[in-house]
Amino acid sequence: MPVLEIRRHAERTDRGNEQSALSRAGSEMAKVLSNKAGPFALVLSSPLPRAKETAQTIAGRLDAVEPGFLPEMGGVIGDRIFGEMRTLADWAEVLREREDARKFATEQLATWARVATRVAEKDRVLAISHGGIIELPAITLAQRLRAPLEGASFGYCEGVVITYAKGAPTKIEVVRV
Repeated sequence: MPVLEIRRHAERTDRGNEQSALSRAGSEMAKVLSNKAGPFALVLSSPLPRAKETAQTIAGRLDAVEPGFLPEMGGVIGDRIFGEMRTLADWAEVLREREDARKFATEQLATWARVATRVAEKDRVLAISHGGIIELPAITLAQRLRAPLEGASFGYCEGVVITYAKGAPTKIEVVRV
């Protein structure tokens, strides 16, 4: 059963600059995780520098950039300020209210499943993405699997671990720092 560990990047130096690198605290957080993580058969990240740097620090390498981990969200959260989304319940409300959010989540889940098929049955994948991009599909998948997914929105280096069997997700767990 392949396992996909998808996490938000570590803290960056400048929240106003999409191309900014990790802050000192972000680098340290990723280094701490590197002692607990892996091994990974495949390490992927979104194209942004903070995601690539997080992957390299946690896993010691970056095998490829996956553009699917930085999709265009369009209006999914455009009318809500990201900072207002403090809990997974807040994201679940967006899913209930918005068809575009449900469509986005389904598309992102397809990307996750496609990535999981790139490794052998017992391999692990580390994928580094972004806050807001992980929550919607994670909640959607948890609902499909009838698994509880509660608590705060994902902070730096937090996310989910998904187990797949025969190409289909069978289990989802939250990973916190």
